[in-house]
Amino acid sequence: MRALVVRVRSWVCALPLTAVAETMRALDVRSVPGAPRFVRGLAVIRGAHVPVVDLAALLGVADAQRGARLVSVRAGMRPLALEVDEVLGIRELDPAALEQTPPLLSRALPECVDSLGTLDGQSMALLETARLLPEAAWSALRGAA
Repeated sequence: MRALVVRVRSWVCALPLTAVAETMRALDVRSVPGAPRFVRGLAVIRGAHVPVVDLAALLGVADAQRGARLVSVRAGMRPLALEVDEVLGIRELDPAALEQTPPLLSRALPECVDSLGTLDGQSMALLETARLLPEAAWSALRGAA
């Protein structure tokens, strides 16, 4: 499986390449009142208002640091941007090396983490882009755009 590998704080995450549209420098983001704490707001990407998810906050890292890059992905059929610290590149991942997350651990991890694996001796989370933003948040953001 080909994936785009990104770093956000101490997390290394992989996004299925089929869901990735592009990477870019961080853009201006307009905050949206009432959005979930992990949604930074809306950015204009290719002429459309796109929700920006602070991936660090989504993964449970509570700090005020901002990511340097955005990764535009498709969450189902909708565009979404992820704020990350660094884009590490495209890697070929061995599906056999990705483990199903044990039940106790899966309850502690965000819903968007599909499975865990290792990459170059470091823990890596494979993200499921369709589960990055709950439906209720999509509705709230749609009204703000």
